[in-house]
Amino acid sequence: MNGKRCVLLGLTAVLGMTATACSGSSEETEEVEKAAVDVVTPERGSLSTDTVYMGTAAPQQQVYVTPMVSGTVTEVNFQVGDTVQEGDLLFRIDDEAAQLQLASAEAAYHSAEAGVQAATGGARDLQNYQTEQSIQQLRDSMNDVDESIDEMESNLGDLRDAGGQLSSAKSAAQAAADQAGTAYYTLQGELQPQIEEIQKRITEVQSGTDASEGQSDSELTAELQKAQSELAGLQAQLNQSKTAFDQAQAAVTQIDGQIAANESAKTQLKSGIDTAEDSRETINENLATAEQSYAITQNEVYPDTDATYAAQLESAAVGIDSAQMQLDYYTVEAPISGVIESVGVEKDQMVSAGTAAYVISNKESMTVTFQVTEEAKNALAVGDPVTVERGGDTYEGTITEVGTMAGAQTHLFTVKASVAGASEKIPNGVTVKVYATTHEEDNKLIIPYDALYFSAGNAYVYCVEDGTIVRTPVTVGLMSDTEAVIEEGLAEDSLVVENWSSRLRDGAPAEVASVNGETPVTEETEEPVETEPAETVPADEKAEAAEEEAPAETAPAKEEGAE
Repeated sequence: MNGKRCVLLGLTAVLGMTATACSGSSEETEEVEKAAVDVVTPERGSLSTDTVYMGTAAPQQQVYVTPMVSGTVTEVNFQVGDTVQEGDLLFRIDDEAAQLQLASAEAAYHSAEAGVQAATGGARDLQNYQTEQSIQQLRDSMNDVDESIDEMESNLGDLRDAGGQLSSAKSAAQAAADQAGTAYYTLQGELQPQIEEIQKRITEVQSGTDASEGQSDSELTAELQKAQSELAGLQAQLNQSKTAFDQAQAAVTQIDGQIAANESAKTQLKSGIDTAEDSRETINENLATAEQSYAITQNEVYPDTDATYAAQLESAAVGIDSAQMQLDYYTVEAPISGVIESVGVEKDQMVSAGTAAYVISNKESMTVTFQVTEEAKNALAVGDPVTVERGGDTYEGTITEVGTMAGAQTHLFTVKASVAGASEKIPNGVTVKVYATTHEEDNKLIIPYDALYFSAGNAYVYCVEDGTIVRTPVTVGLMSDTEAVIEEGLAEDSLVVENWSSRLRDGAPAEVASVNGETPVTEETEEPVETEPAETVPADEKAEAAEEEAPAETAPAKEEGAE
């Protein structure tokens, strides 16, 4: 690239001298010609970068099957490459001698069992049964009495709760009665003078006293009717208040009756509980006597005999278990499900105890182990995704283990990942590439990497503002091969030039050919604006051409190796 830059710079000098000799009209034409540019707006999102490691693949589980006994192989059921399930019979060893040992152990057990039956007999069983039934009946009676007591105590509790509620209800009813009485007597004191006054007036009108002289009969009649109506209304108010007072008093009386009935019921329940508890005490004494008698029978009469025969039976049972275990050793089964990797036994050949007869690998998922630095270890966690590559094929995996101790020699940390569905393409022990995300930034402004330029280590982009190209310094964060995070310098509505053009320079007029890949529409015709296609120039040449067009700027070049 340096050689190409020198050639282009020389060409730039020649073109500069040639341009000096050109007419002024040509320069004016070049200045007004707009650069057709494609622009994009920064998108807010996430960006991550992966680191490549070399790992070693191994089955998730691998076991070596070794027989526990020696002997002649009588049956072989699987060969290399076969798939087996856990519990499948792999091979069998001649077990005739073990069968005889098991039969001898079973015979010894049956002999001991017969001796126990002869010593104990049916009489002991009958006696035990009768005593146990008697004890059980007493326990049942005890449970019945306990349930009866619990029920009566529960009912007594309900009555106590009801008593409390009745007491509260009486207090409320008494308060209502007192309030009604106060209201009645207060109303009576207020209305009585009015009633007496109206009654007096009625008497005067009816008797024709001086107070009614000078009034016509119709006037007297109307006045009498009015007075009688007022009297009736006042008496109705007084009667209504009296009725409310009487009803409140009746409610108090009714609750008093309920309280008395509640107290009577509680007394009866208490008496019933006392009787039941006396009965329970009697039953408990009888039960204790029966259980003590049964315990004496069991602990003093039978113990010596039972202990002797129990020891004999236990010894015989252990003999059977031992013989059965020895017999099981002659039948070798698959301890896991998987694929047979190797077979070390043949039919009719001898096999020795402790010699690996089969190797079985569970390849439902492979485990890839790789080494990382401490910085990468701190960025990885169990459950993070990884990508495993071998022979051009890729497989998705998940980190299952992140080591916490560095190796003594390498000072690296061991990381393991599980990869499912790759057993056929990734053999045991091969080396693979592992891609793991070690850097990630979220909720950042992101632009295409090709829109980014560097000059003297400083990053910038070209933006379009009011039809003019503006060189805009930016602060760059995480970068990948295709995208870059912009920490400072751009907004979400910035129009960033994505394509390179020989006319791309600060202050040059610009014509937007597309925005985010879509052709803009004019306001007048609402038709797509037809523009000439943008020039396509290799990435390593666009910086030199930009220098040629804008010699005053500092080398707008995308530095090699910058990321």
